[in-house]
Amino acid sequence: MNQRTRRRSVAAALAVSALACLLPAPARAGDAEACFTASEEGQRLRDEGRLREARARFITCGGAGCPDLVQSDCAGWLSDVAARVPTLILSAQDEQGQDVADVQVTIDGAPLAARLDGKAVEVDPGERVLRFERAGSVPVELRLVVREGEKLRGVSARLVRAGAPGGGAGAPREDRAASPASALLLPIALGGVAAVAGGTYAAFGLSARADADHLRTTCAPRCAEADVDAVRTKILAANVAFGVGVAALGGAVAALLLGRAEPAAPVAAAVHVAPLPGGAAAALRGRF
Repeated sequence: MNQRTRRRSVAAALAVSALACLLPAPARAGDAEACFTASEEGQRLRDEGRLREARARFITCGGAGCPDLVQSDCAGWLSDVAARVPTLILSAQDEQGQDVADVQVTIDGAPLAARLDGKAVEVDPGERVLRFERAGSVPVELRLVVREGEKLRGVSARLVRAGAPGGGAGAPREDRAASPASALLLPIALGGVAAVAGGTYAAFGLSARADADHLRTTCAPRCAEADVDAVRTKILAANVAFGVGVAALGGAVAALLLGRAEPAAPVAAAVHVAPLPGGAAAALRGRF
């Protein structure tokens, strides 16, 4: 080999080495295995609702050191999970309704916020227990269901000093709404009475009208007294049913309005009907 050929070989070797340095190195077997593991764990955690942990796995498998196919899949999953992670904005007030910041919050027993700063915090979806704690105040727990994709949900608690009036009732604001089922029992019952009374009124009224028309066309004005009394009895029963229906309907409306204004107040009501000559009188008496 002459000197010129030797120089060409050395130059070619240097060019190949430089090109090798510029090209990206293929993922090592160990790195690729870690990428596949992170991808599988991320999918499992996502399906279990542990979205924050799943996001961390997808960030790992979406890195530059992973195979291109894994990177592409993990990038798509990462975008989906990021949109589904719920966020809460925590706040707390003292007895005077003033905002307080020196409050620690845990979620399901794990630390969530060391101090309230008004910033959104990320949580996993599902049924969660938030506990608000402040030095010298009664701790407050709040149970809530956090939904996927729910963003910037406000959650607030009222913290009162231990031993202060109402100190055992430092209930979170979201936990104060009482179920209206008990307040609707009386209106529903009175509404049912009104419905039955209306049906009774219609039945007796139509029957009395049919009997009266029959008497007019067959025996009037010399109809038997018993037949006439039967028609009058049906008319009286229809009038009584009408009075009961009106009174019950009015009582249902009144109980509903008063129940909304003061859901905790005891309510007692009674419908009184008295037959009168040619009709009936109905009265609603109640204690609210």
